[in-house]
Amino acid sequence: MESYKGMLTTVLLILVFTSSMLSQNNSIKEAMDNKYALKNLVAGIHSENDGLRRSSIYLAGYYRITEAEDALIDQLTDEKNASTRILISLVLFELGSEKGMQEVKNVSVNDGDAKVRRMATQIYNEYIVNSSQSTAYTGDR
Repeated sequence: MESYKGMLTTVLLILVFTSSMLSQNNSIKEAMDNKYALKNLVAGIHSENDGLRRSSIYLAGYYRITEAEDALIDQLTDEKNASTRILISLVLFELGSEKGMQEVKNVSVNDGDAKVRRMATQIYNEYIVNSSQSTAYTGDR
């Protein structure tokens, strides 16, 4: 069962990292035509309802809503559920900002859960690799 979870985690990371190379960040205005959409998304991210909170976090990453970054960072420090902290780290990776990735780096060092530290380390390392590849000199003019 443990190897199944490890394989599932690996597949999830590969899918997230692959999709991140193909898409770009959006504004909430591009994703939804509702003036309360961001306010509702942020309220969902901070909700006490686990399902609503996880769904809101997921949607912020799926649609790459950059305006939700501060709410995600705040929730990352407050979140008690280890799986949700990993999800937030993945979403911050999807958004790709330095500020968000610095928080993921902090989680990789300071989190009390070994699995969260391990996953955050892998996410942060992938960010570093992607950043260095995008700025690497190719010799082409």
